[in-house]
Parts: sequence; structure tokens; C-alpha cells
Amino acid sequence: MANVPLNRLLALAVMALLLVLWLGGGVTRDSTSADEILELLSLPVIALAAWVLAGQGVRDRLQWAGLLALALVALVPALQLLPWPDGSSAIAWRRQLLGDLAFAGVDDPRLRWSLVPAATERGLWALLPAVAVFLSAIALDSMHRRWLVKWILLLVGFNVAFAFFQAGLPLDSPWRLYHGFDPRFGGLFANTNHHATALVIGMVLALGQAIHARRRDLAGRGRPGAWLWYAGFAASCLLLLPLTTSRAGIALALPALAATWIACGGLGARGLRSPRLLVGTAAAGILAIVGIRAASGWLEVDRVHELRDIIAGTTWTLGNAQAPLGSGIGSFVQVFEQGAPRRLWLDAYVNHAHNEYAQWWLEAGWAGMLALAVAVAVLGAAAWRVVRARGRDGDALLAGSCLVAIVAVLAHSWADYPLRTLALMATTAALAGAMLGALADLQARRMQAPQRLARHPEGRARPA
Repeated sequence: MANVPLNRLLALAVMALLLVLWLGGGVTRDSTSADEILELLSLPVIALAAWVLAGQGVRDRLQWAGLLALALVALVPALQLLPWPDGSSAIAWRRQLLGDLAFAGVDDPRLRWSLVPAATERGLWALLPAVAVFLSAIALDSMHRRWLVKWILLLVGFNVAFAFFQAGLPLDSPWRLYHGFDPRFGGLFANTNHHATALVIGMVLALGQAIHARRRDLAGRGRPGAWLWYAGFAASCLLLLPLTTSRAGIALALPALAATWIACGGLGARGLRSPRLLVGTAAAGILAIVGIRAASGWLEVDRVHELRDIIAGTTWTLGNAQAPLGSGIGSFVQVFEQGAPRRLWLDAYVNHAHNEYAQWWLEAGWAGMLALAVAVAVLGAAAWRVVRARGRDGDALLAGSCLVAIVAVLAHSWADYPLRTLALMATTAALAGAMLGALADLQARRMQAPQRLARHPEGRARPA
């Protein structure tokens, strides 16, 4: 049984943490003085979440799998800080490094797994906010989990308002969050692509809430017309996406809408036998096709006019040379500058690969790919449960919308680096924890349903 006061305290703590993460964690630099403060603020939230989890226990195998994936992600930078044995000289790039150091007069270099241990250590500490919100979201009960999702919607709305506020200010205004360049419609995010990611998250979560509110309205248990507010919020996020000028964000919007319709029960319990469901599912499929076609068009523009595709391809090649160890979390800038071909010798340094998967391959090697595979397997298992639930109650709808939002972030990561900001990394972790918590509640009710029907055969479960 959930401890309501403790859950309320944990919910307030994690919402406060997310607020400060959005206020100070939207920059594109990997490490700032603000990041250190945010990481320290995460520690008491982690302790409180661990206390709540220890009291109620981990309730589901999928939650254990999610915790395993989190542990593997944190284990990668931790292992990279360990000294590497002398046998590493058998690897070509390590052997070359040892030769260069010997030529410089360094006889006993004491190499570590990571080529840039200080950056890898910063990367390890940067995981603390994500760990805090993930554990908290798993531990929360159903009511406070809904608080958390609605809080994320409020943060998305606040960022839109702040983006409009900044858009009307002169470049030298002290009220501007970022000076020296025009962030355009970024709001709290220095990178407008990341604001697009936030808008897609808000659109998907709002659509899930609208479906839930509409079903409660039809069942006579909700506030009449409440679903219109959520539907309006989702539509606003969709219409505001072009202001971010993010091609990937715009291209993801329609497939995300179609996926949310399906994940939130668009197919229904009767599959395609209902004409209404058939029309809705066909419309969702058309939206997905249009979105995918749009994405293909935008990517072609990217390849012609920008260097992202070249940078990502070069990163994959450098990652092959650094395998199986990887160069170390946070080492991208140095390794890329040393290994980039002449056509990528630019006036400004390349801060990221603009493809998270290529950068993970370069920095984390085989260990990172193993952690990624486990995380994807957890998402696959969660998706199977969501499809089986067919959006029958509130927890299923929340889990479905969270799942689609996470997949949208991962899809955007193919062309950008949203998970490199503390704000979006923590928000995605919160969605993952909320999804696993909702699916655990759903599984518990499913296991208890036969027992309730056996005791009360005249009763029928009603959707939440």
C-alpha cells in the first residue's frame, strides 16, 4: 500500500527538481557550474526515492529490467574511469598513443579506459538528475504520477511563453537568457531543436490526457469538456513547431500523433471490426506515412545544405577505430578534432556528432551498445504491454503516451542530441519511470482481476 504523505512529498520534490532542471539545464554545453548545482540538488531526491522504493518494493519484472538498464548506463562511465591493463597496447590506437607518449618522454603513462577521464567523470555525475527523476517516477503512486505528467505539460507551456517573451526583446537585453547569439524560439533551451523535442513531448502527453479525459467524460465520471483543454494544448504544440525551425521536430510530429492514437487504444478491443475504429486507424496510418515522407524530404535537405550527415558518418568511422573500448564518455570533441578529415576542419569546433547513436558508439564502444540494447529491449517489452492493454484505463493511456514521447526523443536523437541537455535527459527519464510505474499498476490489477471476479461474479471492472 502506498504511503500517501510520503508519495506527496516525493512528487513535490521531483517536480521542484524538474523545474530547476528546466530553468538551468537547457544549455548545450556538456558541463557548466549550474550543472554541478543541479547534480547536487538531485542527491536528496535520490535518497527520498530510494526510501520510498525500499518501503513499497519493486513491484514488477519490467521495473527490475528498467533499473538494470539504468545501472548499465551508469556503469559505462564508471568502468571507463578504471585503469586499463598493459594488454591494451595490443589495440592499434592504444599502441599508437603509447608510442607518442614514449616519444614525448612519458615512460609510465598509466592509461585509463577513457582518453579524457575528467570529462568522463563529469559525464557520470551528469546522470544524477536522470537517476533521481527515474527512481521517483517509478516509486510514485497513480495519482501523483499523473501530477508529474501534468507538471511536464506545465513546463512545456511555460517554455513556450518564455520563448515568446524573449522573441520580442533586443539582443542586448539583460532579460535574455543567452547572449552573444539569437536563440530565436528556444525559450529556456539554447538549441531550438531541443525546444522542438519538448513540444513533441508536450503534444503527445496532452493527446494522451485528452483521450483519458474524453473517456471519463463519456462515462459520466469526469468534468464535461475538460478534454478540450488538453486537445487544444496538443494542437498548439503542433502549430508552434514550425517556429522552432527544427526540420526533425516537424517531421516527427505526424508519426508521433499516429503512434499516440494507436498506443492509447486507437485499435480498440475489437481491432478493425468497428467502422469508426477503421476510419481512425486509417487516418493514423496516413498521418504516419505523410510524416515519414516529410522526414525523408527534410533529411535530403540536410544532406545537401549541411554537414550533419558527414559529421555523423565520420563519427561512426572513428568509433570503429576506437572499438571495442570506446574513447570515453565526454571525449568527442578531442577525438573528433584529431581524427576528422580535412573537409571538416572548420573555424568553429564540432561540439557533438548530431547523431546520439554515432556518438555513443564512439565514446562508449561495445559496453555502451550493450546498455543501449537492454534499454531498447525494455522499451520493446513495455510496448507489447501497452498494445495488449489497448488503452482500457488511465494507467494504460498514460503509459502509452509516455512510451511514444520516449520513442520520439530517441528518433530525434538520430539527427540531433536532445539527451545531452540535463533538462531533456531528466524529462525523458521521468517519462520512462512513469511508464514503468503505470504498467506495474496495470499488471497488478490484471493479476487481481480473476480473484475479484471469483469473489464477486456479478461485478465488472470499470476503466479508471
